[in-house]
Amino acid sequence: MGFNKTVHQWENAAESFAADQERSEYADCNKAVVRDRFKLLHGEAVLDLGCGYGYYTEYFRSIGGKVVGVDGAESMIRIAKNRYPSCSFSIVDILEPLPFAESSFDILFCNQVLMDIERIEALLRECHRILKTGGIFYFSIVHPAFYHGKWQVDEKGCKYAKAISLYRSEFTLQNHFWGETAHFHRPISHYLNAAADAGFALKHTDEPKCYDGVMKNADLPLFFFAEYKKP
Repeated sequence: MGFNKTVHQWENAAESFAADQERSEYADCNKAVVRDRFKLLHGEAVLDLGCGYGYYTEYFRSIGGKVVGVDGAESMIRIAKNRYPSCSFSIVDILEPLPFAESSFDILFCNQVLMDIERIEALLRECHRILKTGGIFYFSIVHPAFYHGKWQVDEKGCKYAKAISLYRSEFTLQNHFWGETAHFHRPISHYLNAAADAGFALKHTDEPKCYDGVMKNADLPLFFFAEYKKP
């Protein structure tokens, strides 16, 4: 599936996605992890790569960053500009060479994007190019070890486990949360190796608790976060 088709899907999903993220407990979990990691900036240049409707662009601006938000979906950028007029947003095809000079940014932030694009290797090389030496590359994805699994439900209605039949294989599936959008499954090793091959050094990973432990098993992670540094 080409990027243009993927972007077209997100064009159609933009309104539903933006509305859902404002009321989703799982989006709140994601936001809490980011807020805990990035509490205060002092004018650092930040690129919000795949910014969607602009929430995190505005967050980084609010804590002192000089932020640019980019996304391939024009409808997402339109929503972002309407919601956060103080921020800078641009339409950018992130699978093409990024329109920024070498060593332009102190922080590259890529939230819940990489699993929604078909190829990540060239993008990660571009991220390395535009990040300053010593800069931070920070991304999150849905956790590939569990995302595709089917919940197992006990007699009390608790979703206590997930049945996993595919993990190491790479494949594409269609989500239908906000309209049809493509999801490109690849194991965590693919992401870690691609970032290392691009020249990044891993600093930290996180698999935060997102489920309540009552209706869903809190020991199964929904998200995977990774922070890298450009040596």
